[in-house]
Amino acid sequence: MIITHSLLYTINCAVMYSILKILFNYNIITRIIMQISIICWGIYEAIYGCLQLYGYADSNNYLYKLTGSFQNPGPYAGFLATVLPLLLQFFLQKSSIKNKWFRLPMILLCNIGILLFLSILPATMSRAAWLAAILGSGVVLAKYYKLYDRLRLLIAKHKIITASSFFILGLLVLALCIGIYYLKKDSADGRLLMWKVTTRIIVDNPWFGVGIGGFSGAYGKAQAAYFASGEATEQEEYLAGSPEYAFNEFLQIAAETGLIGLLLFWGILYVSFRMACKCRQWGVVGSLSALLTFSCFSYPFSIWQHMLLLVLLLAMCGNNRQEFHRRVDYRMVIILSIVLFLSIIWAALKWHEEQKSIEAWKEEQTYYNMAIYEGTVDNYQRLYPCLREDPRFLFEYGHCLSKTGKYEQSNIIMHKGAERSSDPMFWNIIGKNYQAMGDYKQAEKCFQYASLMVPHRLYPIYLLANLYFESNDIEKALQTAHRVIEKRPKVMSAAIDEMKAEMKEKIETYQNIQL
Repeated sequence: MIITHSLLYTINCAVMYSILKILFNYNIITRIIMQISIICWGIYEAIYGCLQLYGYADSNNYLYKLTGSFQNPGPYAGFLATVLPLLLQFFLQKSSIKNKWFRLPMILLCNIGILLFLSILPATMSRAAWLAAILGSGVVLAKYYKLYDRLRLLIAKHKIITASSFFILGLLVLALCIGIYYLKKDSADGRLLMWKVTTRIIVDNPWFGVGIGGFSGAYGKAQAAYFASGEATEQEEYLAGSPEYAFNEFLQIAAETGLIGLLLFWGILYVSFRMACKCRQWGVVGSLSALLTFSCFSYPFSIWQHMLLLVLLLAMCGNNRQEFHRRVDYRMVIILSIVLFLSIIWAALKWHEEQKSIEAWKEEQTYYNMAIYEGTVDNYQRLYPCLREDPRFLFEYGHCLSKTGKYEQSNIIMHKGAERSSDPMFWNIIGKNYQAMGDYKQAEKCFQYASLMVPHRLYPIYLLANLYFESNDIEKALQTAHRVIEKRPKVMSAAIDEMKAEMKEKIETYQNIQL
């Protein structure tokens, strides 16, 4: 079970929520200031995105032009979609601000913000963010213009016309959904596969889950079991991957903490929504709705900006009474503040130590990439205590051990990496270690398991064919070699061409020997 970083992250969020809840309820002004701060944060991100879009700022990901301060456009778009309803609420209520010195800046801020958000969101090409923005903004607009009451009166007066209008609107929404689905069909089908496999994890670990942070490793095992069952389609085999996230936070929470954790999270959301609706905080309700909608299709709770936004929005839900400060338990505030302070200090020290280790790791990667394993493996061993939760580091360390002939030690590290990652390459190296030690049966199991985890990958089957040739199991070797040649990989590359050519050569060599 992986608990160190992920559990500490969760505890810090819970403590921060408790402190902010008390502070926001202490005085309405603190809540308004925080809402304006969130809006300014969102506008900053929108401006940053515009600069990237027009080439005045560099992206944080070479594959995408538009990322804001995030690593890819998906989470960036989700952040903008979450802030938009809060901004829209201020935009609609700006005329009600009495103080002229405060009203004019807010009018300017809201007008610029709305224009920027509506300009940049379509460019992100994030369907989940579009849906989140529409739903969250719809909540704010419906409450501000009292659309529910107007709709009820309209239905009462014009039942046939209203029913026909709803039918036509339903068809348009259905057509829109189908269009959005086909915009990135393979991506949507891939998400469906992830959710299907994740439900298997939940069924196997219903109450307490696999542990906070343990999703990826459990996903690899569940996906291998799913493809081994023979229930998967050919299209699913082609779309399978090795994800770090479930791309649905509710499913991931259930997989990691079980149904108990999911029910607890739902309980917090229910109480928060109920308090926010009671206090008519429609901007907060809209933003929370947008964030939760986006979380059904992405991984926002794994990104600190989104998690901070969630904590702030939940903490803002609640009491509007000024006299709340009379009932504040200052001792509790002090205790929680001390706990948060100590936790942050400890986390900062660990982060500093980890950053130093990462810098040292980057230096060692130069030698690793040059295949200089002898000296590198000793330096990786010194870095292991600090980076033992990073699956990428574990893979490189285990690979170095394998290349230096320390096969048993390599397998220990690789098994730890496989618990933290759904990447089948861990099992490929484990299998190669067993093959080098002469344990062909265990090697065969590892290669077959790696092939089941992500069926469209050619490398495990290639390794399996070479294993059969080495162990003189010619019948299986030829069958597997033909599989390598006939298999359609997801992405073609020079390495795949080389593997196919090698298998053709081995088949021809064997046929010549037979003749």
